[in-house]
Amino acid sequence: MIWKSEFEKYECNKDWKSAIDFMQENSNAGFTDAEIYIRIIYLLHIVLLEEDLQIGELEIVETSLKAYYNKSYQIFGEDSEYLFFIGKILFIAEWYFGLNDDLKPMEERKAFKMQKKAVDKDPGNNLFEWAVHFSLGHEKAGRLAKQIIDHDNIKVEWLKSKGYPGEYISQALLQSKDIFEKMS
Repeated sequence: MIWKSEFEKYECNKDWKSAIDFMQENSNAGFTDAEIYIRIIYLLHIVLLEEDLQIGELEIVETSLKAYYNKSYQIFGEDSEYLFFIGKILFIAEWYFGLNDDLKPMEERKAFKMQKKAVDKDPGNNLFEWAVHFSLGHEKAGRLAKQIIDHDNIKVEWLKSKGYPGEYISQALLQSKDIFEKMS
């Protein structure tokens, strides 16, 4: 994955302009790895939430986010890793993706359906299962988080290898574990 080291520079600096340029310059490369799309979507999403953008910049980032989401969903809509990460990201602020699911029951939300589909595609994956239970507010999420953090170093390292999206999930796992331990 040659793109990874270059893209990590953009993530570290929240350099969304260079990240968009990189994606456009390499669009003919036909990225076949869901991770590049997960990372650009996460970066643009965080920039929209955390950065003070000018009107023109805001429109560029919003348009790019929706375009990368729509394109990647068509390509990776059956990929469990993609469904897991994008399902978690959608929960943060789904309106940036053109969705309006806030008032729907959890099981009817696109983000939840993506997470559930990831579990269905990879039923033995306790990380994907954790995401579903976490979204539903089930106590089982805390038990799964503790199990993953304390006993599944492969999953923890896998998350670390996924850049900022993996870091975001790792923080949610730790929070879930901490809440579980305080309640036990």
